[in-house]
Amino acid sequence: MSGRASRIALKFRALAVVLLLGAQLCHAFDDTFLFHDVSAPAGIQATHRGIWNENVPVPYDDGYMAAGSAWADYDKDGWVDLFVTGNLDPNVLYRNNGDGSFTVSDFAGPLAIPEFPSGGAVWADYDNDGWRDLYVLNMGPNKLFRNLAGAGFADVTLAAGLGDIGKGTSAAWGDYDEDGHLDLYVANWSCYPECELLDFSRSRDVLYHNNGDGSFTDVSGLLGFEPLLGAGFAVSWLDYDDDRDLDLYVVNDKVINAVGNLLWRNDGPGCGGWCFTDVSALAGADSVVHGMGLATGDYDNDGDLDLYYSNMVGAMVLLENQGDGAFEDSSDYAGVAYRTGTSVGWGAAFFDYDNDGWLDLYLAATGITAVSNPRAFSPETPDELYSMPPEYASGGLHFPYPDMLYHNERDGSFRAIDHKLFGAESKPTMGFSTADYDRDGRVDFALTWWNEGHGLFRNTAYAGKTNNWVAFELEGGGSLDRDAIGTRVRVVTDDGLSQTRELKSGSSLGAGNELLLHFGLGDAEITRVIVSWLNGEFHEYTNVPLNQRCRITWQEMDCSPSG
Repeated sequence: MSGRASRIALKFRALAVVLLLGAQLCHAFDDTFLFHDVSAPAGIQATHRGIWNENVPVPYDDGYMAAGSAWADYDKDGWVDLFVTGNLDPNVLYRNNGDGSFTVSDFAGPLAIPEFPSGGAVWADYDNDGWRDLYVLNMGPNKLFRNLAGAGFADVTLAAGLGDIGKGTSAAWGDYDEDGHLDLYVANWSCYPECELLDFSRSRDVLYHNNGDGSFTDVSGLLGFEPLLGAGFAVSWLDYDDDRDLDLYVVNDKVINAVGNLLWRNDGPGCGGWCFTDVSALAGADSVVHGMGLATGDYDNDGDLDLYYSNMVGAMVLLENQGDGAFEDSSDYAGVAYRTGTSVGWGAAFFDYDNDGWLDLYLAATGITAVSNPRAFSPETPDELYSMPPEYASGGLHFPYPDMLYHNERDGSFRAIDHKLFGAESKPTMGFSTADYDRDGRVDFALTWWNEGHGLFRNTAYAGKTNNWVAFELEGGGSLDRDAIGTRVRVVTDDGLSQTRELKSGSSLGAGNELLLHFGLGDAEITRVIVSWLNGEFHEYTNVPLNQRCRITWQEMDCSPSG
């Protein structure tokens, strides 16, 4: 065969592979299912392996209940990539090929971290060089990897001073002092029993201030000492009181040190460096629960950010922001408590899966026992947890259990969707993160299944009727950090609806959602887009096109077709 004939044959074989892959990815996509598990054809094969043994006297011994997935376009080719953690198994960085498939990145090696179990992960451009960097939480020293302009990653943990040692679960980036450099909060779960006799200081969460020169300073003292000693699972920076600075919410597990959840109001300069006021009780956000995951978003489209956090055995909690600095528990009215007596809620997120203009809600869950019809078991102390009833001896926290997808009914309530309709077989799901990985205007998601692996789910909801949408990528400059974390965008449409989104890096449980603000629009047209930056500036745009991704810098907006 001639060289030319060989090249033609190779091209045809390559085309056949692409067509086969496309057929696999699109197989049976119809209105019957809202999401489809495309993990295998997309090439997502990473595994997860964790330690948690309920059949020993102290189940916490070496236990590390952690999972992570995080999305970012690390090579700036226009397609969002996926990083997943394996706990005891190696971490994996997947590069998005732009055709619905992923391959293990050429630069995945240093990020595997085989020497320590890994938990959560978050991307952010901490050094404002235009390339997103990766922070990985571990049971042991955490790791900061600097993005080398898409050509690899360098471990800069030592120079940055971010190698916190603990059972790291989640982290969140946010510029609390608005100096143009992203700061970092790290949530650590309990170190018991390794830190006997209950030396909670080794479980301490940490607040780091970005010095602007590649290094960070531990400024945890700004938040006191005792409040940082809870068993932290999730954290998010958010402007809950709409004064355009970033406040902080931390979800804690009460199982060892019952600190309760914490809401820190950002009160500006002073107080030996910066003022944070604990308003948890005042705001009605101080629940003492087995807190696991956290979702933040304006689910009722009233212009302020609400909170949803998960729990073990007991009810999940939805806190509706009243707009006056206080929250009200609306879990029962909204129908999202998921009060089963045998479930454990983990990662959660608000996202508009059907593009109707109202944020829906996903809750990842596991079962607390494999025994049929068990009595409810809600341990209040370590001794109670260690002395599990006999029927729980073969049980635990990580049995397969239905996740929950809630559809927003536009009246403050949600409707539970049959889990079979969103293509997710009941598995022990801990992690959850969102991204429009195929750039089709529908938000997709990744799941982490405890002690199994990771899944990728493509959004195919209502394929026969495509609602309008718009999405915004943000870029800061001047006094703003490059990622513009904390920026708010409000979209007003001709049907009278006003939607608000706030950009964040880190929330849920060990997760990093795509740094993209996505708005479903239904059949409506956009009348105005208002951008509120953290430095107090506002920009307003009209004539914004539908069904496109738009890049908003602090100076202009540029839109382009999706795909």
